[in-house]
Order: sequence, then C-alpha cells, then structure tokens
Amino acid sequence: MATQKIGRQSRPKSRERAADLMAAAIDLFAERDYASVTISDIARRAGVTHSLVYYHFDNKDDLFHRSVSDLIDNTLKSYQELGKRHGNPVELIEDWFDNNIKLSRVLRKLVKIMFEYAGPRNGPASVANAIEAFYEQELQIISRNVKRGIAEEYFDAVDADRIAAFVSTHIDGIFYDSFIRSKDDMTSAMNDLKWVLWKLLGYTPKGSDQ
Repeated sequence: MATQKIGRQSRPKSRERAADLMAAAIDLFAERDYASVTISDIARRAGVTHSLVYYHFDNKDDLFHRSVSDLIDNTLKSYQELGKRHGNPVELIEDWFDNNIKLSRVLRKLVKIMFEYAGPRNGPASVANAIEAFYEQELQIISRNVKRGIAEEYFDAVDADRIAAFVSTHIDGIFYDSFIRSKDDMTSAMNDLKWVLWKLLGYTPKGSDQ
C-alpha cells in the first residue's frame, strides 16, 4: 500500500494536489490549534473531497507532519541559496532580511505552528528534527557572516553567536506579534531590527546618516 501511494505521488498532477492540501493544512494549523482542525476542514479549504485527502495522506497526523516538514525544507532551501549569491557578508545579511520580508506570509505561519508544536502535544522526531534544523540554519547564517564581517573589518569584534541568538529570537517575535497586533508592519519591524543589528556591529550602511 505504501509503495502504491509513493507511485501515485510521483505523478505531476498528484504532487500538485498534495501540495495544495499541504498549503491548506498549513493555513488552518496556523489559524487554529491542532486538535480543532479536521480532515473535513482541510478538504473544504482545499476545495477537494474528503476521500482525496486520504488518497494522499494516511491521516491528519501524517498531513500535519509532512506539511510542516515540507514548509521547513523549502524555507531552508531559500536560505541556502543566499550563500550562493553573495561573497560579501554585509550583502548577504541584507539579503537575508529581504528574504524574510519576501517570505513573511509563509514564515509567520511557520513560526506560529512551531510555537504551538513546542507545547504539550508530542509528535514524531522527524518534525522536531526539522524544526531544530530550521533554527540551526538560521543561527549559522547570522553567526557565520557576522564572524566573516569581523574578520574582514566590516564589523566590531563582538560575540557572533550571541548576536545570532538575539536576532533569531527577535525575528520570531516580529512574526508572532503580527498575529496579536495585525496592523503591525512587519517590513518596518524587520528594518528596525536590522538597524539595531548594524548598531550592535558598529557598522554604518553606505548612504546612511544614522
């Protein structure tokens, strides 16, 4: 049965349907707590029949785990692409902030789901590992490029790991705050955090009077 399901998933149309279901699931899991979301809710949001969900996924747990893992994997790939585009640590950090703004609609959902997932409800190690990998990658991007910036004399000598932890924590705060205070401007908040980061690093961006 499992082999047959994998074979079905290999078809382009089938993969597209599965992706639509995972997107609908992510939306609902970000809006409501896990227990209140049903397979029927997900099918209704995706505009498909109840049985089609079970064609692609074993149950709600399977859909949740695969949806979250897939979203994290795709986000990590976008982060990894940054390193291929830039050799300058300042440009990479700038692009990293821009990338977070560009992906803000997706990332705010992911942060909320990860926050809820970290609560009392237990799940398989695969999702826990994916969440850990997400944060590890984020910390590495910031810390590694702060260290490069120090070595290349763009930045003051600081504790790069501590700076990375500070930025990562505040990025989460920006996304989660957007659910509490929906009128908050995430772009402005990201730019404010970047301004604080440059201050901590003793760096003055070109053309800046700050």
